[in-house]
Amino acid sequence: MPSELSVSHPAQCRSTATDADIAIALCILDVQLQPNWHYAADHRGTNDASHLQVPGWAKRLTASTEFILAARRAWDEARAERLGLTLPDPVGTRRFDVTLAPIRAPDGSVHGINVCILDVTRSLLTREAMADTADCYRLAADYTYDWEYWIAPGGRLRWMSPSSARVSGYEPSAFFIDPDLLERIVHPDDRAAVMAHLLRRCSEGEPDTQTFRILRADGEIRWIEQICQAVFESNGDFAGKRASNRDVTDRMQVEQALRESENQFRLMFELATVGMALIDPQTRSILSANQRLCRILGYSADELLGKTFYELTHAEDREQDLLSFRRAMQPEQADYFTEKRYVRKDGRIVWGLVNATFIRDETGYPLKAVAAIIDITARRQAEARARELATVVECSSDFIGIADLDERGIYLNPAGKALVGLDSDEAVLAARIEDFIHPEDLPFARQEVLPIIAREGRWSGEIRFRHFRTGEAIDVYWDALRIDDPETGRPLQFATVTRDIRKEKAAELAMRQADQRKDEFLAMLGHELRNPMAPIRNAVEIIRRVGIGDDPRIHWAVEVLDRQTAHMGRLLDDLLDVSRIVKGRLELELRPVSVSDMVQQVADGVQSLMDERHHHFTWTLPGPDVLVEGDSVRLSQILLNLLVNAAKYTPAGGRVRVETETTSDRILIRVIDTGQGMSRKQIDSLFTLFAPGVRPADTQSGGLGLGLAIARRLTEMHGGHLQAISAGVDRGTEMRLQLPRIQTPQPHEETATETDRPIPASAPDLKRILVVDDNADVAGALAMLLELLGYSVETAHSGAAGIAAARRFRPRIAFLDIGIPDMDGLEMAQRLRADFPDPKQLMLVALTGLGHEQARERIAAAGFDRHLVKPAEQRVLMELLEQVD
Repeated sequence: MPSELSVSHPAQCRSTATDADIAIALCILDVQLQPNWHYAADHRGTNDASHLQVPGWAKRLTASTEFILAARRAWDEARAERLGLTLPDPVGTRRFDVTLAPIRAPDGSVHGINVCILDVTRSLLTREAMADTADCYRLAADYTYDWEYWIAPGGRLRWMSPSSARVSGYEPSAFFIDPDLLERIVHPDDRAAVMAHLLRRCSEGEPDTQTFRILRADGEIRWIEQICQAVFESNGDFAGKRASNRDVTDRMQVEQALRESENQFRLMFELATVGMALIDPQTRSILSANQRLCRILGYSADELLGKTFYELTHAEDREQDLLSFRRAMQPEQADYFTEKRYVRKDGRIVWGLVNATFIRDETGYPLKAVAAIIDITARRQAEARARELATVVECSSDFIGIADLDERGIYLNPAGKALVGLDSDEAVLAARIEDFIHPEDLPFARQEVLPIIAREGRWSGEIRFRHFRTGEAIDVYWDALRIDDPETGRPLQFATVTRDIRKEKAAELAMRQADQRKDEFLAMLGHELRNPMAPIRNAVEIIRRVGIGDDPRIHWAVEVLDRQTAHMGRLLDDLLDVSRIVKGRLELELRPVSVSDMVQQVADGVQSLMDERHHHFTWTLPGPDVLVEGDSVRLSQILLNLLVNAAKYTPAGGRVRVETETTSDRILIRVIDTGQGMSRKQIDSLFTLFAPGVRPADTQSGGLGLGLAIARRLTEMHGGHLQAISAGVDRGTEMRLQLPRIQTPQPHEETATETDRPIPASAPDLKRILVVDDNADVAGALAMLLELLGYSVETAHSGAAGIAAARRFRPRIAFLDIGIPDMDGLEMAQRLRADFPDPKQLMLVALTGLGHEQARERIAAAGFDRHLVKPAEQRVLMELLEQVD
């Protein structure tokens, strides 16, 4: 406490104006509870401190039984005591206020008691006398505060009420003993303001009020509300301040809780993820709205204030909504809850889920309403879509069903029920997923399909359902999936959209059967056409080797036969190749191929065609180290197609040339002609099946439109690219064949590439060859050709004769036709292979008109070593014979 606010000894500080009317006595009790008087004064006269005379009332008071009992309690319990005592007096009963405060030694023991005795007779009489005045009523009201003290004008503490102990934890005497205690108990943060307020001189008027914190003796912080009232002498002089203090800690805590609650409500109100509004229930006008509601309705907060929910509600929903709100306002009703439409500021319609709670008075009358609005527009739209989807599902012709995680049915649409023969929803609920699967497919479903659906979430493929009544197998495309919770990923249900594919399967079967019949027809056509061509080509070769004389007409006839049979053979090859390519059955025999050798061989093969057309034909070859990995036969077929087309579509006397360019990883072969060229449209359709080019005006030659389509597909199978370039009609064409180049050749068995290597007319050890064919012309022509080449040949026209000839003749090579009536070539090969298991002893060669893939597979399985298609090209025949030699 500041130095000017102090507590002085009563004998030194008493005011004449006030102390003259107060009787007071101070003493210290020893261990025998005998008083040692330090001061005594009677309002009937004063005592000098040097000639202390103790009034009789003080002696009688300290000797009374009540006083002695109180003193003994204070000593024994080491705590202050306060009591009121009365003494008889000649002029009436006197009343005293007695305070006893233990005096403690440093070790905490009590060695005396301070006693303060105040004669409060006149004070009480004065107060009672003032009870009829208005000021008395005010003072009485002020006295209801818990703790009071009086500060003199100089800052001296003149009086402290006993309730200080209850409020502050300190006895009144403690404040007189320790002058700074009154200041120290004030919380440090409030101390300066409180002390300044106490020391400020007050004028007459309303009391000053302040609220602050104090530190109790036990360390607890309590809130105090203090009212300071100026006190004046009877002559009007300022006599100090009377401070009335009330412990308002509970009230402050309640107020703090209310403030926190209000702040929390406001924070929740403003930051809520849903629209919030405070509403006047009578008018339904908006008193406050958060930002989320502003975003939902498209208005600013200021624009919403004063608007009513009636005018914000969609016109079609207003009347029903108003009735619902009025019912909810009734005291016995609960909250208001509804879904309705609002009209935004921009005119768009939003759906809201509204829940309003009413704040009511004690009679149930609604004072305010707090509404929470959730934008459910997306949900309502989703529900509308779901209803539409449900309609689609109900009307769908597909099997659409849902099952729970136990694989038991939940829902099946009408089309699904009709498909499997279920009549009711109860039947669906009683069925499990496995019940729908055909028994023959059930093991596959259990082992493969259902585990995949449970583990990976989806499976789709063909399977068979069963008809519940007839047991019929139903071909379906089953697309089954697991439905998971989008937020947690937890599996919820299984669902399927299954399509009845019986018609497709039937159509597919019909297509396969038609395709099979087509393949069989093509194979038979090829076989039947190749059979007559084989002896014709062999006859041509025989004529050449025997000699045709000098007649040019015979030369011309032989060349025509050779060209036309070769062209017919290529057409048959194209027909069979395109069938194999479309079905993906064409296989390549890959090995390193010299581009130089391949170009040279093809160029030699078309030289006669170029000469016939009077073309100027040139070609350039890359180095011998330029290799590609591929099937040499198919690569030659590609280039041959390009050169035959160039010769065909170039007018007589034109130019055709082959150029090659190499890089480190590619080889480019360019076939350039000066022919009729192509338009952009013709180039775009050039490589499609059955798309022949424009027929040249000077020739009747044409084709099936398969060659270039096959050439491009074969190029792609080799990892290359085939491209056509033309500057336009009558401006020539350039075909570009690009193939990947390999750097290092892989080891392979060398084979002869020359097509005209001579065979000695008389070998020292002639090889024996057996030819078996039911067509005598075919067998005879091939036998004659082989004999001209120096081989010993025997023929047979049936399977049995062929077996007998082989066992007798013991040939090195046997050429066997497949389609022999009594015993086909396959069975014949199997029997011969049993007799001659070593191919080095007997090589079996299938020579047949059947060139399709199935025929090749059957021929290989029967034990044949080679497969040649009629008519066999001389080059291929010579390579085979040289390989044996």
